[in-house]
Amino acid sequence: MNSIILSPVGTSIFTKGKFPPEINKFSNCKKLEEIPSDQREEISSYIQEVKELLLSSSMEDVKKRSAELNGIIRYYNDNLRNAAKDIHYLLPSDTYIGRSACEIVKSFLQNYVKDVRIMEIKDLQTYDCEGFQYALSDLVSQIMTIKEGLLSEQKLIFNLTGGFKSILCFLQSLGMFYADETVYVFEFSDSLLRIPALPVKLVPDDYLKEYITVFRRLHNGLSVTEEEYNKIPESLILKLYGEPTLSAYGKIVWDNFRKDLYSEKLLDSISPKVKYSESFWKSTKDLEKDRFYNLNMRIDEVSCFMEKENKPNPASLDLKKLEIPKGISTHEFDAWADKDAKRVFCHFEQDTMVLDILLEGLH
Repeated sequence: MNSIILSPVGTSIFTKGKFPPEINKFSNCKKLEEIPSDQREEISSYIQEVKELLLSSSMEDVKKRSAELNGIIRYYNDNLRNAAKDIHYLLPSDTYIGRSACEIVKSFLQNYVKDVRIMEIKDLQTYDCEGFQYALSDLVSQIMTIKEGLLSEQKLIFNLTGGFKSILCFLQSLGMFYADETVYVFEFSDSLLRIPALPVKLVPDDYLKEYITVFRRLHNGLSVTEEEYNKIPESLILKLYGEPTLSAYGKIVWDNFRKDLYSEKLLDSISPKVKYSESFWKSTKDLEKDRFYNLNMRIDEVSCFMEKENKPNPASLDLKKLEIPKGISTHEFDAWADKDAKRVFCHFEQDTMVLDILLEGLH
């Protein structure tokens, strides 16, 4: 397992040579049922015809028929046997035609690659600008998750040979921060353009530190008031069903600064339901940067536990009641589980959690 390759998938596979005009006419329909009943059979038959044709084509013809596969095949120097251990993510538009094209590309790749996945992003389409912005925000979250889960020997590759223009422009920008390499095959060219990761670093603006609690709450899905976020640049905030959330660019900005900010010191609690005692402050002095980072991440998680209705308690937090109270502490949760594993001991005062002290866990 060497690489994870993300390929946006367009509809070029359906528009080579002579094709039914209905392919373009109904390209924005999310479901087959949205296409007039008297035209569904023709479109479905054409999709099946294209699939059978592609799966029976030579490698050279496949490259001509599918822009996405052209990029993938050329990435492996025309030998897809080299792709067997890689993971491929295919990114279609949220439309019936787009998903159909993606399924055909997937069927072809599965002859050579064991792990081919479709990354489904709700509302990833071009006819609704507002929905598209929400889709980009979701896409950033999924790519961040993939990036964070990479093994040391793995690379994240963006193959931007196919897909529709709106998503390609966005992924080109996103690739500067998350892709280890971005590859293209330009139209009318046989060569693969490879762009390595660039040493790009965003410079934090003053508003980021000034509104760090707002960014932390939004990142963790906690509510904020309009008064709290209205001075943050509009490009970084979206309103989803009336509730603010980080936009795609807001997530990129926050993700690029979060580790540095979380590594500086113990940050204030983001929730009025989580408070620090003086003994807790004292017990967290002089920590290493990576320990501050872990502890601040746990503070975020325990804040979510206290504020969200479903009381999320992930394994990284592991909040639990002590069998035998330790002083005033009745509960504990992980600060970090590696190196000198330590836990935070705490107690409840009505609906507020008070963090008492950071110590080695009880065994």
